[in-house]
Amino acid sequence: MYPFSVIDPNTLMLTAIGVFSVTGLFMALAHGIRNERAYAWLAAGNLSFAIGWALALAENVIGVGWITVPLSNIFLLLLPVMLICASLEFLRLPGIGFALIVSSPIVLTLYFVLAETMHHPIIPGALTSSLDGAMYLGTAWIFNRYSYPRGSVVQAIIGANVLIGAVFIARTAVLLFASVAPERVAPLFLEQLVYTALFVNLICALAQALCFPLLDFMRAESDRSRVSRRLSNLADRDSLTGTYNRRAFTVRLEVEIQFHKPNRLPLSVIVLDIDHLDAINDSYGRGAGDAALLATAEIVESCSRGNDTFARFGDDEFALLLPETTIGQASAMAESIRAAVANLDRGEQPDVAVPMTCSAGVASLNHRSDTQSTLLANADIALFEAKRSGGNCIYPPPNINGPAMPDEDDAHAKIGGSDLSLVAAMLEPGAEQGEP
Repeated sequence: MYPFSVIDPNTLMLTAIGVFSVTGLFMALAHGIRNERAYAWLAAGNLSFAIGWALALAENVIGVGWITVPLSNIFLLLLPVMLICASLEFLRLPGIGFALIVSSPIVLTLYFVLAETMHHPIIPGALTSSLDGAMYLGTAWIFNRYSYPRGSVVQAIIGANVLIGAVFIARTAVLLFASVAPERVAPLFLEQLVYTALFVNLICALAQALCFPLLDFMRAESDRSRVSRRLSNLADRDSLTGTYNRRAFTVRLEVEIQFHKPNRLPLSVIVLDIDHLDAINDSYGRGAGDAALLATAEIVESCSRGNDTFARFGDDEFALLLPETTIGQASAMAESIRAAVANLDRGEQPDVAVPMTCSAGVASLNHRSDTQSTLLANADIALFEAKRSGGNCIYPPPNINGPAMPDEDDAHAKIGGSDLSLVAAMLEPGAEQGEP
C-alpha cells in the first residue's frame, strides 16, 4: 500500500486497463453513431493507454525488457498525442497532420532512448513524464484558446488536462531532484509517485470520457437550434424583399391588439401599395417590378422605427404596424414614405426602370369594437380611397396644420364611419347597378 492510494499498485493497474479499455470501446461506439472522427482518435488513445499498462504489468511476469519498459511507455505516450489530435478534430482546427509529423520522430527517438536506459531508475520516468505533462497542458491550451461553446464542460476538460499535466511535470521535477540528490529521495516514494500519477490520470481520463460526448451533444443541440431559427426565419420572411410575410405580420398584429386594446393605447396600421406595378411588369419585365418592390421596402424600413413591424402583404402591397401611434402620427409617417418613394433618386437605384409612386391607407384601432380583421379591412378601405383619388396620396391625409385628434376612437369613428361609409358601400356587390 502507499499513501496516495486505497488499493495496491497491481490492482490499480488492472483497474486502469479495464477502465481505459471500456472507455476506448465506448469512444469507438460513439464514432460509429456520430461519425465524428474525434471519437476515433479518443478510442485509439484510450486503447493504446490500456495496452501500455498491460505491458507494464507484464513486468511482474517477464521482468524488465524492451516490451515492459520502452514499448509500454510508447503506448502510454500515445494517449496525450491522440488527445491533441482529437481536440483539433473536435474543434474543427487544422494541424492534425503537423501534430503527427512532430510527435512521430519524438516517439521514435524516445523508444530507442528508453531501450538503452531501461534499467536506469530515473531517465525513463523523467522523459515520459515530461512529454506526457507537456502534451496534456497543450490540450488544455487548445481548449482554452479555441473551444466553443464555452461553459462548465469546457472548463472541466481544461481543468482535467491541467491537473494531469501538473502531476506529470511535478513527477519529472521530483525525478530530476532525485538524480541530483538521490540520498534525499527514497526509492519507495518514487514508486508511489508513479502510481499516484496513474491514479490521477485514471480519474481525469474518466472525466474527459464523459465531457467529450456531453460537449458534442451541446454543440449538436446548438447547431439544431440555429438551423431551427433559420428555418423559422425563412418561414416568416418574404423571399424577395427579406421583410416579414403576411403570416408573421398577422401574428404580430394579434399580439399587439391584445396588449393595446385593454390598455387603451393607440395602435395604427399602414397598408401601402405601389401604383401601377402591373404596368411596370408588363412594360419593363418582372425584373423591373422586383426592383421597384425592393426599393420601396428599403425606403419603408429606413422610415420605420425599431418597434414597428414591416411586412410584404401581397404582390404589390406592404403593411406597417405602428405600436403606440395615433392615426395622425401614422398618416404623417405614411406621407414621408410616399414622398420618399416619389422622389427616389434613380441614379442610386439603377434597376428601377421608371419613376414610381405609391398610395397608402391608414387605420387606427378602435378599442371598443375592432378586431384584427376589421382593423385591416379599415386600412384596405382607406387604401381604396387613396387609389380612387388618383394614387400617389395618403388617406386619411396627415393633419399638417394641427395636432393629432385627442380621442383615437372618435377619430376612428369619423374616418371609418361617415367618411368611409361611401367607399364601403361602393365595394358592396350590386352597388353599381343601383340596388336598394
